[in-house]
Amino acid sequence: MSTSETPVPRWGRRAKLIVSGLVVFQLLAVLAEPFHFFTHSPIRGSSQAARPLRRTLSPYVEFAYLNHGYFFFAPEPGPSHLMQCSLTMPDGTSPSIRYPDKYAQWPRLLYHRHFMLAEFLNQLHVPPVDEVATKQMSVEEIQDWTERRRRFETVRQSMENHLRSRYGATTVSIDRMEHILPGSTEVLEQHLPLNDPRFYVVLPDTPPANLPTTPVPPLAIPARSGREKLEVAP
Repeated sequence: MSTSETPVPRWGRRAKLIVSGLVVFQLLAVLAEPFHFFTHSPIRGSSQAARPLRRTLSPYVEFAYLNHGYFFFAPEPGPSHLMQCSLTMPDGTSPSIRYPDKYAQWPRLLYHRHFMLAEFLNQLHVPPVDEVATKQMSVEEIQDWTERRRRFETVRQSMENHLRSRYGATTVSIDRMEHILPGSTEVLEQHLPLNDPRFYVVLPDTPPANLPTTPVPPLAIPARSGREKLEVAP
């Protein structure tokens, strides 16, 4: 008794090339965002090798949402960032607000939104440059820095305008703050709490060569409420 074998369909050369091209395109799109991130410099932006790849694949990367964060839920997440807002009121007092603040921004969703705003501002930050650094940059790098610096200043100014309008302040200034992750020495030997003042540093908006970090104490814990409580600075 003979049995007939069903012929196995074979892909033609053209079909293989198309599928292979799509696979390579997808892999490049997945690689573009982390490659752009890892080669990024605060002043010069991304490397010249990553920039054209990211720019070319940008429409598809954004459409497929391949440009999301990679480090927040990583095995070794980095430090978190906050905004220290200093206000000057018409009566001469100088209250301050910190975003996010889990005791002032409640319910949790409101805290999370302020947390994302603080991280967004820090992500946009591009430090100013001095004349020495400018002379070492190409025309393209200067134009890229100018555009990114203008975007950061525009977003920060928008936030300051909102706070000034909301609280009736005469002036508002926002400083970026970093909450450093403690090491094994601070946790196991010194038994320091996570909100220890030494873990909070202000990140000045100055050229990279002049970037000191100034420890600041956490604000007094306000009562839970739907609105932020102003803490008068000493």
